[in-house]
Amino acid sequence: MVTATMWATIGAIGMAFGTIPPLWGIRNDPERRNHYLALAGVTGVACVAYALMALDIGTVSASGRAVSIPRYVDWLITTPLILLFLSMLGRTGRGSLLRLVVADIALLVLGGAAVVLSGPIRWAAFAGGMVGFGILVYELYGRIPRLATFSNERTRTLFITLRNLTIALWTLYPVVWILAPSGIGLLTRDMTMLVVAYLDLISKAAFVALAVDGLDALVDADRGGAGDPGVTVEPDADADADPAPTAAD
Repeated sequence: MVTATMWATIGAIGMAFGTIPPLWGIRNDPERRNHYLALAGVTGVACVAYALMALDIGTVSASGRAVSIPRYVDWLITTPLILLFLSMLGRTGRGSLLRLVVADIALLVLGGAAVVLSGPIRWAAFAGGMVGFGILVYELYGRIPRLATFSNERTRTLFITLRNLTIALWTLYPVVWILAPSGIGLLTRDMTMLVVAYLDLISKAAFVALAVDGLDALVDADRGGAGDPGVTVEPDADADADPAPTAAD
């Protein structure tokens, strides 16, 4: 029988392989170093987290449920990096990025609190986390595409592809939370690890692979020079006031 330890090991290996392409980009494409750093951070941090989970390091018991600290630390680091990369593609400014990250962290903190709490309040915390997720969906589908300034049409297409992948997969995590021991307990711990590892590999390793493959769109924009106006939409007021975010910020 395949256990949670085995699934965590598979997750660590998959994330390790997923880190290779952005590391190659950091070495060979210094002009887009910040983009590659954000992507390498996504799979690199997840690789470390899964390695710790495979070694059963950082798992604690709360309210009779096993809570993996490395998993939540992973999400607290990697999901803002994913949002950072999307914001860099849209060049929406620090204000838009801040709204995304605050909603994301609120979602994760409330979701984590719902695991360790007991009684009706845990479901209230879960509901609060879903409000944060709703804000994320609104920002990524409603506000950012309308206010962003993409360097060209290919960059806009890359953003839409990665955004749709992210939201579609992130929508499944609350469902797993409900079915897992953290919720009503229909899934075992081993099965939960399998499902979450699968979702993580697609939402992180596959995201990174698609992003690295699509970054040549930015190369095309650079080659277009000043004569290429790009795909310009109504800019965000925050973008006017602040420079575009980079991984260095």
